[in-house]
Amino acid sequence: MDTVKKQGRSVYLDGIKTFALFMVFALHTQRGEQVTDPCHDPVLFYAARCCMPLFFMVNGSLILRRESFLVSYYCKKVLGIARVLLINGICIGIYVFVVHQFPIAKAVKEMLKGFLSYTSYAYLWFFYSFVLIYTILLFGFSAIKKNLDKVLLAAGTVCIAVSILSLLSIAGGGFFVQERVTQRLRLWTWLFYFCLGYRLSTMEIPQWLSRWIGWLVLLLTGVSIGWQYWLCFCVTGQIESNYLYDDVIIIVWSAVLFLFFRMSPRLSAWFAKFAPYGFGAFLIHGFLLDAFQLQSVVEGPVQAGLMWAGLIAVCWGLSWLLSHVPVLRAALRY
Repeated sequence: MDTVKKQGRSVYLDGIKTFALFMVFALHTQRGEQVTDPCHDPVLFYAARCCMPLFFMVNGSLILRRESFLVSYYCKKVLGIARVLLINGICIGIYVFVVHQFPIAKAVKEMLKGFLSYTSYAYLWFFYSFVLIYTILLFGFSAIKKNLDKVLLAAGTVCIAVSILSLLSIAGGGFFVQERVTQRLRLWTWLFYFCLGYRLSTMEIPQWLSRWIGWLVLLLTGVSIGWQYWLCFCVTGQIESNYLYDDVIIIVWSAVLFLFFRMSPRLSAWFAKFAPYGFGAFLIHGFLLDAFQLQSVVEGPVQAGLMWAGLIAVCWGLSWLLSHVPVLRAALRY
């Protein structure tokens, strides 16, 4: 049974979004920005890889349930994204000028990079993916909803094909083919998850899945962690696994996690309590990671895990405090 709805919005979607934010924090705390940086806890790092698929599925579930996608709504969404990017870019410029004592010219350059989300102080690249998807919906919303299963099949086929090509490339001594396309422009991947979220939020859940969903989550989480570790760390020699979003194992794992939250009212409601201050916490965490160089001051999975939990608590607390300042309230919401 679905979780209850609050103010016209399914609580489980807010629960998924908050859980995904917790996982984003795990991705960003378990290793540094450089490819050569060590991973403190590979288990937590690879377990957190579900975060971006879940974000796009939540967004797709919310957007595609609408009756229409008018120009006015498109403008509202895009302008809202532009507002957040602009404010965040300004904050980055001020931050590097004050904390890192960058010259004004260099701080302005960093501010522009922040607006474009090409900086380590912010992780907002996915907003540009959303804008591209919204632009597609502006012209093809009705067609996509009417032919949703065909769109899913087409995008999913591309994902699997790209994944197979990557595996063949790696087997031949190469690397993931997705490396040639920046993450924000992998539209075949993000459009697939976007549409998948809506399909999963509207499908009738079979009775057998209700009985086995918890065990499936545990099994698929273990398989996904092991698969990422073996392929990325052992075979290619690189910790990063964001190229595996097209992989069938990651797709099935993410889909089952989405359904698990949909079928778990109490768990979803607990996570949903933190949703109102989640985006603010997300914006804050990049600055704290950089200011205190948190990834480099811990060693091993225990310290890194405690730092992850502590960062979540601090960022949510700061987001809650700052949200009571009127001039900052709008900057911490999306």
